[in-house]
Amino acid sequence: MSNVHTKFIVTATLVSRAAIRGGMDVEDALSLSDAYIQKSELVYRVDSITNLQYHMVLDYTERVEKLKLGKSPSKLVTDISNYVQHHLSEPVDIESLAKAMYFSRTRLSVKFKEEIGLTLTDYILKEKTEEAKRLLRYTNKPIPSISAYLGFSSQSHFSRVFKKYSGKTPNEYRELHSK
Repeated sequence: MSNVHTKFIVTATLVSRAAIRGGMDVEDALSLSDAYIQKSELVYRVDSITNLQYHMVLDYTERVEKLKLGKSPSKLVTDISNYVQHHLSEPVDIESLAKAMYFSRTRLSVKFKEEIGLTLTDYILKEKTEEAKRLLRYTNKPIPSISAYLGFSSQSHFSRVFKKYSGKTPNEYRELHSK
């Protein structure tokens, strides 16, 4: 194993520990670290490993930032954020979310809106849009596959939601960030 790979693994370990301290779910942080380490083992050019390391740190930072909605999110907001992150690849049912949080749907919606200033539906769709942005930037997955992966009922629904929350269509966004 090269020195560059060793440094990458050390960085992945340190970043995942910091993310856990920042509120990220332990299993999520460790599995993300494992995925990046596996990717790094397939790369041999120093500049490619450095680029992957940059994206890894950015990925962890964005995920922890999402957990830190507001200055000091309540346990409820952190739990909702973790729930949504775990269920991004399926339609997120607010009734199921409420049940998982031991709240009625109405009470959960009111508390969340009071704390965050967004409805649960807006929050969930914004999170799906952020994940779609990452997939459009860093993968070559076709847009219909991304739409299906994120649990949208149709590609047209996905495109409407994406445009509402990002200001661009998925194609426009991918073209803008592929240059």
